[in-house]
Amino acid sequence: MTKSPLTKPLVSTSTISRLRTLIITSCTGKKLHNPTNQLTIEDFKDTERLRERTQSLSQFSCPSAQMYTGLQHLRLMEGVDILRSLLPKADALLRDAKSVACFSERVRGLALCASLSHFGKEAVDVKIISAGYGLISEDKAIVPYSVTFNSMKNDEVYSWGNYLRIHEDFQQKIVGYDLIFVLLGDKYLRTLKLPVETHSHQTFIFLASNKSINYIDSGNAKLLTLTLSNKSASRFSCALVGLKGHLLKLIATEVSRDPHLLESIYNNPEILEELLNKQPNPLELPLGISFSTEKSSNFKNKTHRKTKYTEEDLRCFLELPPAINQHLPMQYFIPEWDDKVDAGYDFVQDKFSPNRNAYKDDIYAHDQKIYAQPNYDSILVSKIVVDKRKSKRNDIEAAGGIQKYLKFSGEIMGDCGAFGYIKQPEPPYNTIEILDYYQRLGFDYGVSIDHLIVGPFAQPGIREERYDLTLRNAEEFISKHQKFGYTFTPIGVAQGWSPETYAEAVKKLVEMEYDYIAIGGVARTPTIEILEILKEVYQHLTPKTRLHLFGVGRIDALPYFRHLGVTSFDSASPLRKAWFDAVENYHTLSGKAYAAVRIPFVDKQSQRIKHLYESGFTSYCFDYLNHEGGNKNTAPLG
Repeated sequence: MTKSPLTKPLVSTSTISRLRTLIITSCTGKKLHNPTNQLTIEDFKDTERLRERTQSLSQFSCPSAQMYTGLQHLRLMEGVDILRSLLPKADALLRDAKSVACFSERVRGLALCASLSHFGKEAVDVKIISAGYGLISEDKAIVPYSVTFNSMKNDEVYSWGNYLRIHEDFQQKIVGYDLIFVLLGDKYLRTLKLPVETHSHQTFIFLASNKSINYIDSGNAKLLTLTLSNKSASRFSCALVGLKGHLLKLIATEVSRDPHLLESIYNNPEILEELLNKQPNPLELPLGISFSTEKSSNFKNKTHRKTKYTEEDLRCFLELPPAINQHLPMQYFIPEWDDKVDAGYDFVQDKFSPNRNAYKDDIYAHDQKIYAQPNYDSILVSKIVVDKRKSKRNDIEAAGGIQKYLKFSGEIMGDCGAFGYIKQPEPPYNTIEILDYYQRLGFDYGVSIDHLIVGPFAQPGIREERYDLTLRNAEEFISKHQKFGYTFTPIGVAQGWSPETYAEAVKKLVEMEYDYIAIGGVARTPTIEILEILKEVYQHLTPKTRLHLFGVGRIDALPYFRHLGVTSFDSASPLRKAWFDAVENYHTLSGKAYAAVRIPFVDKQSQRIKHLYESGFTSYCFDYLNHEGGNKNTAPLG
């Protein structure tokens, strides 16, 4: 008896062929470690010297995938993580597919497994062109160095690229790969000295600038070149320096939704242009970054973040017992960003006050010339704002302190402005310096020195360092505050990357005897996730603990924040949206907002106006628009 052909599996689970994918990217100037004695180009020229210098920097050694922290690299590795995470999914689906009784469903499941089998650590490789080490794998252990092709002249690029044998190594590395993505800037692309030997079964996709087109040649392979510009960066709301990595992650995200897509790109790379053009909005990127596929351990690294929530989602928080500090009042701090206005502005003549000195004459929103009473309880002043203008600190001291300078009778909090030094390995201040600063300028509250755990700085390794540093600074801050008798109220900062780590930080700050604690790093965090943090944190509060939320002033969520122990918050969003937002400028008590219609001043020196001149428009048009010859309250319609 012969078996029917239909009894044979249509997809062989033991001989599934894999589409091997290679990504070529470049090193970045930003690195995980930044010691003062990092390697230079002279070290790489001498083998023995390189060995000795590498040994002296061994404490900073780590795989190249972790060493580089530039935006392109971080976004790219997020995309690689997405692709690699699909292979475990294939294994699970394969087990399920084999057990399905329905033949058609089993075939469909096995076909999907075949698509997903293109992924995994061994099927998606990353090679990095390092201006120090040459073309290296993501697993190669390296130490910090300060060499880049971007600072070299063209002849130096070719000469040093030859020394590092980048062309030869590239030729060797691409063998055996089917789909090759090349994400290189102009000078790094030149080091490849294309063309190299390729095959018709290979597909190359270059993400490059317009001026790099002349250096791209895929030989016999299929080729797609996506040229990127400032317009592209604006289109995807991503800095140009990180756009290549951003797009790679976008592609990986689309592939995760449709595993067949990668094979379609391999066969017909032009579909990528259609895919990117169909993107209605920029890809939603998480604040955090992770080089592993472990999702549950990092609260800030969730790919799908719930930004919309209902009363049903929030009800569980109100069902918790109210925080033990409910008797304490709630305060609204407005951040001070030199947001002042000319009280004597002439709206009819469209002129500023005569002899106006913006720094000395303009007034804040709490001045009685604007409102009878301030529409905020307190003010937050960041040191980064004070230091922005060299004379500002002197002006504050000359005025007799921060209250007199701001002409504000309420309480004023000072912090270091952690966003201003977020990219530095450590904060640029020491504890005694900050304690003296708060005391000398007369702040009512002073915040300990913290380091943000967000974005690329929330990845494993970095986050733990910043977490510990923030707590060490807080401990030193309150210890010296007590020892030397400073009179302002100290505030300890809690940073974290999950509800549990935030809660542990708050617990330690309470044990340090802080009566005022601030939660940092949540300004861009969805409300539902902030509530999850507070749910863990509020268990460690005492009846006298005040709790501040940095950068969060969401009116609809305040009752929930208050229920979980928040006693103060700061946000400049309502005021600054009135000035700068594209659609919400006028706010009403009902919650409805209206847009202001703005007619910008026409500057003949701007590139846009010069272009209009060149297109034939006369100067009369611009004179009229600037009200030099017409009614100042009207503008021509055409």
